[in-house]
Amino acid sequence: MDNRKKLGIIYLVFYILMILANYLTGSNVGNVADQNESFIQPAGYVFSIWGLIYILLFIWIIRIFFTHYQGVYERVNYWLVGNFVLNALWIFVFTQEWLLVSNIVIIGLLITLIVIYKKMTKVQGHWFDRFPFSIYLGWVSIATIVNIVTWVVGNGVEELFGLNEYQWTLVLLVIATALAVWLAVKHMDWVLPLVFVWAFSGIIVENENDLMLLMVVTALGIVTQLATSLYVGAKVRKTV
Repeated sequence: MDNRKKLGIIYLVFYILMILANYLTGSNVGNVADQNESFIQPAGYVFSIWGLIYILLFIWIIRIFFTHYQGVYERVNYWLVGNFVLNALWIFVFTQEWLLVSNIVIIGLLITLIVIYKKMTKVQGHWFDRFPFSIYLGWVSIATIVNIVTWVVGNGVEELFGLNEYQWTLVLLVIATALAVWLAVKHMDWVLPLVFVWAFSGIIVENENDLMLLMVVTALGIVTQLATSLYVGAKVRKTV
C-alpha cells in the first residue's frame, strides 16, 4: 500500500470519529447557542451548511483513492487530521458550555484551516481540491466570530471598549465583509464570499427587520460579498 492510500485511510478514520462526535453531541449546540443568543447569531437553518461541508470533505477524501495526482494531499498531509480532532473537540467543549475553552479550540480549528487553505493555493490541481475548504474556511471564520460573541454575552458583558453589543455587531459585520473580500481577491476564490452571503442572510432572517441599522449594514455586506464573488469569478473564467 502506497503512502497516498495510507493517508486516505487515516483521513477516513478521523473523519468518521469526527462525524460520530457530531452525531452524539451536535444536537445540543443550538441549545447552548440559544441560551446566549446575540445579534450576530444567524437563523438556525444557516447551520445546516455543516452538512454540506461534511459531504464535500468525504468526497475530497475518497478522491485520494482514485487519483494518481498526490500534490495537494502531500501538502495537506496530517494538518487535516488535526483539523478533524479539533472539530470534534469543539463540539464537545461547546456543548459542555465551556465557552472560553471552546474559543481556544475554534481558533485552533481556524488556524489549521488557514494553513490547509494556503497550502492548497500553491498547488495547481483540480478545481475541486480547494472547493470544500473554501466553504469550510468561510464558515469557520464566521463561526469563530459568533463563538467569541457568544462567550462575551454569556459572561454578561454589556459594554467593551465603550461599545455595546449592538455597536460591536455592526463593527464585526463590516470586518467580516472586509475579510471575505480580501480572501476572495487575494486567493482568486469566488466561492468563499458566498458562504458569508449565506450567513449574513441568516442574520437578517433571525432579526426579522427589528433593527434597521443592523439590516442595512448586513444587506450592504451581502451586496459587497456578491459583487466580489462575481468579480473574482469573472477574472478566474478569463484565465481558464
